[in-house]
Amino acid sequence: ALLLVAVLYIVLLESPWLGTTLTPSSIKRIMARNSTGVCRTSLELQLRDSCAPIVTQFGSTSPSKTSVRTSSGRLLPSTLPEGLCSLPGVAVRDSLQIESALPEGFWKGLWERAYESEQGPDFWARVEEWALAARTWTEPPPSQPPPVEDYVYLAHHTLPCFQNSERVPIPICRSTAGAESGTEVEVELVVEECGGGAKAGKDFEAKTHKVRFPAYKDAAVVYVPIMHHEDLWQNSYWFQVRLAGVVSGSGILASPTQATVLVLDDDRWPANIPESKRGGRGISLMRYFVHADSVRRGEKWKKTMIAMCWLPVHSVFVSTLVQKILVDHVAASILSTSEQKEVVWLYGEALVLVLIQLLSLGLNRWADVVQTRNRGRTGGIRQVHRSDLLRKFMHLEHSEHWLATDASWLYSAIYDADVITGKAYFQVFVLAQSVVALSLSIVLVVALSFWGYLKQRSTASFAESPGTLQSIWYIAGVFIIIPLGMLGVWLRSKLTWVAVIARKELECAWFKSCTWIITNWRHFFGLSSAERVALEKRVLKQNGEFVPAHWDARDTMNDTSWITIWIQGVSYCAMLIFGLFALCEYNRYGIGAMEVGTFYALCKIYLSVGKYVGRLSGVFVNMQQAIVSLREIAALLNQTDQKSQRREARRWARVARLHGKATMLRRNSDQQRCALSIRFGGAGELSSLPKGVCFVRPPGNKVGSTFAELRLRQCEVPLGSVVHVTARNERILRTFLGLASQVLQPTSEVGQELPDEALGVDVPSGLKVMMLPTGSIGMGTTAPSIIEQLEFTGAPRSLCYALAQCVGLEPDRETASLGTGSSQVFSIIRSLLLDPDVLCAFRPLSVVPMDMRRQMSFLMRLWQGGGGLPRIADFLGFAPEVAGGSAAKTAEAPMVYRSSVRTLVVGNPEEDLWGGFPSDTHLDLEEFLVKDDFPLASTPSFRGPS
Repeated sequence: ALLLVAVLYIVLLESPWLGTTLTPSSIKRIMARNSTGVCRTSLELQLRDSCAPIVTQFGSTSPSKTSVRTSSGRLLPSTLPEGLCSLPGVAVRDSLQIESALPEGFWKGLWERAYESEQGPDFWARVEEWALAARTWTEPPPSQPPPVEDYVYLAHHTLPCFQNSERVPIPICRSTAGAESGTEVEVELVVEECGGGAKAGKDFEAKTHKVRFPAYKDAAVVYVPIMHHEDLWQNSYWFQVRLAGVVSGSGILASPTQATVLVLDDDRWPANIPESKRGGRGISLMRYFVHADSVRRGEKWKKTMIAMCWLPVHSVFVSTLVQKILVDHVAASILSTSEQKEVVWLYGEALVLVLIQLLSLGLNRWADVVQTRNRGRTGGIRQVHRSDLLRKFMHLEHSEHWLATDASWLYSAIYDADVITGKAYFQVFVLAQSVVALSLSIVLVVALSFWGYLKQRSTASFAESPGTLQSIWYIAGVFIIIPLGMLGVWLRSKLTWVAVIARKELECAWFKSCTWIITNWRHFFGLSSAERVALEKRVLKQNGEFVPAHWDARDTMNDTSWITIWIQGVSYCAMLIFGLFALCEYNRYGIGAMEVGTFYALCKIYLSVGKYVGRLSGVFVNMQQAIVSLREIAALLNQTDQKSQRREARRWARVARLHGKATMLRRNSDQQRCALSIRFGGAGELSSLPKGVCFVRPPGNKVGSTFAELRLRQCEVPLGSVVHVTARNERILRTFLGLASQVLQPTSEVGQELPDEALGVDVPSGLKVMMLPTGSIGMGTTAPSIIEQLEFTGAPRSLCYALAQCVGLEPDRETASLGTGSSQVFSIIRSLLLDPDVLCAFRPLSVVPMDMRRQMSFLMRLWQGGGGLPRIADFLGFAPEVAGGSAAKTAEAPMVYRSSVRTLVVGNPEEDLWGGFPSDTHLDLEEFLVKDDFPLASTPSFRGPS
């Protein structure tokens, strides 16, 4: 009957409806994830399949068109002459591996595929005709005027602010002609989420505002409340404000009609820890980290803590007491009594005690389920901190990436995030569980001693009872084990940190080399065997330096954990020998009070004490290791990021305090559409930079392959044309383009951040500027196909598809499979689909395939001189509204005017591709470089050819 009750009890507890075990639907869902139906990973199956001959179809191709593979792995078509089989390296026909037929157009170049696309011939004919006409222009084409002179627009496309500012000003401008017309106009401003991480109601107040411009008023400011999360570190996040339409009046909207409100946080990670508490032994850092995660986890953290503290109640307290009472009370009473009724009652007590044990086991199972499903070690902690590191890294400015290597970020995201999860966050629960278990053990020892004291009180006084003195020694033994073990661990903390840091740094160096090798395998065909061996030896050398450091750290932590094990083991041995003697004395001579159940209970208690003291010491050892990783992550997450946006946020805050100065943000209609320039230096604003504009790299990263240090005299880049910028040193030229596109920010002569008042490089407000990347920008498995990644630009899918085909790209092909030339073509059309106002490009056609260079130069010129993406869309047969033309209007959106002026700044352009257009502007950078008395000009970083 008892067995049946136990089985029914287990079935009741292990019920899907109670949430203690997987439901049938969950089991089916898990099994459905392995579509192969075998217990093998896809990689294993792929590598196993590649060992055998495979016949694969490419789709709609003819099965008769096949190819053969030589012993060297080279593919040859099977339609070659019969003498193919006799060529060296080719096996006989019967043993050839049959491959699928090649896709149609496999042998064609980009230009052939582009011209054979559906829209290609007509598109390129119109482009050629336009380029022929553009060669006759003596000056850039003027901007198309707005349909009406009264238009309203946002002052800028990015409005940064600080989270603790409580509100952010949204400046809205009206054209001068509209303000001077003497009429009123009212527009609608919508504040909403945009996928930037900011949540309406939690981070900002989402609302629709009506903004009225009285007569002769050309600026207005709307204040949007934002929530300050005190003592909570957060990455930067953003939301969107947009002009939804004109409510009243005769005006229209003009670009920019949308702006991103970037919210920056000044709190420190974790939990805004004060700078003064980040040093020392890391106790405060650990405490703030645990507090931050417990607040974020909320109720789940509390449930996990309660469940973890309940688990030792069953094993340490309930089981020990049940065993003690069954042996010393129930069994002893049954053996000593002769009355039948009392025996029946004692058997009932035994049954009740067993049921209590069974009930406690069920509660133990329930507690284990609660802590397992609420602890959040992976989704709640590890992946959260990895996501924080990833988001922080992705939104650093370019020069901010130089302060810490990419390998350091990757290593911290993979290794350090795992360490702080398992050896810091979860160890708090283990610590609490161990304290509860040890407390219960002490209570049990005291209770057993008191039990023995009461039992012998009638026969001996306290002073004369050796059993009482023995009980005191058992209690003292438990109290001695705990502090001695903790003291030993604490004394070795510095040694642990030194060993762990040395191991971590050497492993990070090996990790960086290993990552580079694995991710750059496409370049290995250019390495000889000797070079590969040399590279392997270098990595093996790093591995040889890391392994001994790992041994040191391993042995240090293992030796430290054994301090408590030795103390507990010696104490347990002493308890065994003296407890056994006490048991013999009691059962043979009646001396003392050591019963069999008490002896078993003490054995179990001392083992539990050893177990949980070992866990407790392990907690402190793990936390010492975790502190190293915590400091590393804290250093990365507390790195000051987006410095230029922070400077802008301070500027916006000053303007907001002086509401009347909102007119400073207004751009005159003439200035907005023409006669603009990007100014490097200037009187007044840059009076603090008497020697011009400087850019100095950080002290630990003086040499780089892309950007160099420079100093410039005052100069400007005119907007509205193709600008040829030339320089002998290409890295300096790229730095100039980076400064013009705001990829880089000017610095002082010693590399420090400029004061807020010094702009350094003045880019007209409201213009979108960008720089064409010099390398491949394929997103790999995140966006595997060309069309998927092009859609990220926000352009319509149909337009992206048509433009990709017209430049010879296959829209459904993976970006990772593109060659160097095709990757550059992809990068160019991606930039054109983004349609900035200013595009800076360093030798954009240098690696473009020969058959597409001329066409791509014309395409970029069409974008610049034809009015941007709307003109390209028009040549492809799309309506201008599809790409947001100069006066685009759809059924869902109001008319929005955007200037047709675009600027293309080309660094060191090839004359045969870019020459012959009189309207182009030329800028020789050599005339503006400051080369004399440059303090870093004589350093090794500047020697040798560029």
